[in-house]
Amino acid sequence: MPVLREERKRSRGSRKLLFFLLLLFVTLLAVLFFRSSLSKIAQIEIAGNTALTAEEIGQASGISNGHNFFGFRSATVEQRVKQLQAVESVEVRKKFPGSIRITVREYPRVAFQIRPTGEKEMLLSNGLAVPVTDKNIVVDKPILSGWDEGNTWKLKLCETLRKIPDKTLSEISEIKPSPTKTYEDKIKMYTRSQFEVYTTVTYLPDKILYLEEMIEQMADKEVDSGVFELLEANTHIPFEQYYGKPDAQKNGQKTDAKDTQKKGN
Repeated sequence: MPVLREERKRSRGSRKLLFFLLLLFVTLLAVLFFRSSLSKIAQIEIAGNTALTAEEIGQASGISNGHNFFGFRSATVEQRVKQLQAVESVEVRKKFPGSIRITVREYPRVAFQIRPTGEKEMLLSNGLAVPVTDKNIVVDKPILSGWDEGNTWKLKLCETLRKIPDKTLSEISEIKPSPTKTYEDKIKMYTRSQFEVYTTVTYLPDKILYLEEMIEQMADKEVDSGVFELLEANTHIPFEQYYGKPDAQKNGQKTDAKDTQKKGN
């Protein structure tokens, strides 16, 4: 019996030693792994940005090549990047070993404006003005001119322009404020087909849908210019009549485009 007890003690001691050596080996491997390049960020890919530069997004993320791949949560980086005013949403994905992909969705570009200094800026749908650094960028959206920085209708206009299809919006070359006592949000738009359009920011989403049809109706009548008033009614008035007579609106030509807009403010 004493011999059996001694064998059991040796067996238990061997298992403890084996466990200790295994734990030491795993710890050593962990230390070597976290000190190796495999645990570091080797590549950061940024996609979806047009208004912001990759450098701006990378700086906002708070991570860079060489940082610990496991030392941060994707949600934390997303919250940091989301603080940028031009970013509407962001997604961060990790791919082992060492690859990070940051995909941003910016507020869409809806217009441009030109500063008094001549610098061009793009306007996003949230009203943010972003300097244009690419000299070859195509001005495929309206230019907003004559707007004060503090004009609340300018922000509302940017939000409204987002709702308009790109094809329709590309027909508008410039938009100016033209407020009256009746319509404080009245605007004047210039089309690329040589028409002028008066409407309001409030009416715009509905009225703009009729513009293409109305221009086509004028082309059928061999009329290639004039003023469209898209207010309670949709009316076409020749330039000389609109700007030459105070009562020009009364003598204007109503188009056949449907008009379901309710009377505004």
